[in-house]
Amino acid sequence: MKEFIGVPHNINQPIMGIITTKLNNWFVKNSSIFVVKDQNQLSKKFSLGLNRRHLMASVVSDHVQFSPLGGIPCLSDVNGEVCEALNAGDVVLIEPSGNATILYLKNSPHNSLFLTNRCNCLCIMCPQPPTADPENLLGMNLKLISLLGKVKPPHLGITGGEPTLLGDDLIKIIAECGEKIPNTSLTLLTNARKLQNIEFAKALVQAGRCKLVIEVPLFSDNDTEHDSITGAKGSFYETLRGLYSLALLEQPVGLRMVLHALTIERLPQYTEFIYRNLPFVINVAFMGMETTGLAEKNLDLLWADPYEYWHKLNDAVKFLVRRNVPVSIYNHQLCTLPRDLWPFAKRSISTWKETYLPLCSECNEKNNCCGIFVTGVKHSDFLNAL
Repeated sequence: MKEFIGVPHNINQPIMGIITTKLNNWFVKNSSIFVVKDQNQLSKKFSLGLNRRHLMASVVSDHVQFSPLGGIPCLSDVNGEVCEALNAGDVVLIEPSGNATILYLKNSPHNSLFLTNRCNCLCIMCPQPPTADPENLLGMNLKLISLLGKVKPPHLGITGGEPTLLGDDLIKIIAECGEKIPNTSLTLLTNARKLQNIEFAKALVQAGRCKLVIEVPLFSDNDTEHDSITGAKGSFYETLRGLYSLALLEQPVGLRMVLHALTIERLPQYTEFIYRNLPFVINVAFMGMETTGLAEKNLDLLWADPYEYWHKLNDAVKFLVRRNVPVSIYNHQLCTLPRDLWPFAKRSISTWKETYLPLCSECNEKNNCCGIFVTGVKHSDFLNAL
């Protein structure tokens, strides 16, 4: 999630609201945050306080001369480019410290509810290693879902950490989505270990109704290598039992495989295993590694250049496609892939993490390419403009 800072005024507790850029454009009373991008937006009406009764707060660009009036909470001196990028319908959380987080970007296809920092695995390439949760993360997400009922997002991811560690609270969040944003499709990212409990899996599926897709990482065709990557002994078979629980419940489920030096060598065995043992999956996603967090720490062990393993990926994709197993390729730049694989490559990097190298400005395929992770410390040595 993208963050920014400013100078807080009259902010005594966290404020979450929906961005509006016009004083007569309220998404919900008492939940709007007015963003002031230029001096012209400060109308006489606003200065007199006649239209401020429904505002929670304002966010003011450092390009604007402004003093908060009437005790309204305000975050001033915010970078002008940040203010320009804020759009009506975005959801922002402002802390008393002056730190702010964009929780929802209306114009992005990559929005998620972040449920927990905790995890029951410690994957060797995890870009965001587990930590303790901040206070009231559940309450924050329930509030966010309520606000999103006004924005009506087409799709939301549900992620962590490991969301199933929330137990009944996860069911509550899924059910709340069904109540407040019933037309929003949901994608839950989970290692599925807890879903080997069929009753828990059933409650989750029922809460999600028909709008839920579950995506599960599976890193090998055998327990030794998978458990070594996840750092959790027994996780391979627990994940498989979770997958079979979901299959019994007729829950749509996909697989995710992160490609690095420890996983690419057994791609032939991996795809054969999927075809023989998991014929119910609706998609298999082969993912490029985000080189931050533990991936950065273990880079010498894990790094493999996509340009140098594309032929192995090509064989894996074609094996599954020929057997009618849907396939996607995430986080791979088009210039590192043969053209035969381009139809499978998605613009998968979250908007706030996506960036491009200067050389990409000359590329004819830039608009179709996922770019690179702004968070990453390494990318392919073979990137070039097409």
